[in-house]
Amino acid sequence: METANAVTSIAISENGHCIAEKTILEPNKAADKLHRLVEALLAETSLAFSSLNAIAISAGPGSYTGLRIATVAAKGYCFALNIPLIAIPTLQAMTHGIRKRYHFLDIDFYVPMIDARRMEVFTSFFNEELECIQYFPSLIIDEHSVELFQQEKKYLLFGNGATKVIPFLNTSNLIISKAYSPSAEDICELSFERFKQQKFEDIAYYEPSYYKAFHSTQKSK
Repeated sequence: METANAVTSIAISENGHCIAEKTILEPNKAADKLHRLVEALLAETSLAFSSLNAIAISAGPGSYTGLRIATVAAKGYCFALNIPLIAIPTLQAMTHGIRKRYHFLDIDFYVPMIDARRMEVFTSFFNEELECIQYFPSLIIDEHSVELFQQEKKYLLFGNGATKVIPFLNTSNLIISKAYSPSAEDICELSFERFKQQKFEDIAYYEPSYYKAFHSTQKSK
């Protein structure tokens, strides 16, 4: 399940290979569509709920509401079916996806960026092995952001927050891709590796990785 980004995406995988996938690109539809997508995908593949061996979710950072909805749904499925819960860091899954589905290779560092409102993004720097080499709880994009990038290295910036850097970062070693669209397919292979290693979450106590506190807004009276 991928609901951390501005999509609602469901995939079914077998031995790490995505065999079916459905995505709704319209934002903020997880509450209305998530369970229906699961049912539709199982019907499409002629699988029963009892055929599932684990549930994997995009763990965040990202949409607070989206993450909560997927977490509650996943926990419910896991409890009911007595199967494990797997959580894949969203930024790592995005990096895997930009390499596998979009074939962006020969890049020194991958920089997935999720819009966190205003000039802020959720991001981290990853190498070709999907290892996080620079972590940010959240990052404000401004004229000083260029100092984060080495001139002799090639960087790929992508995700719905990447375009925020355009006014501030205009160097030849930075590639900004607008092509990437999040998909639950990006979780499949990574979650299978964790399944084989039995790296499961504690269903009772698991919480998504929000990176920063949630603040609600109220209209003034």
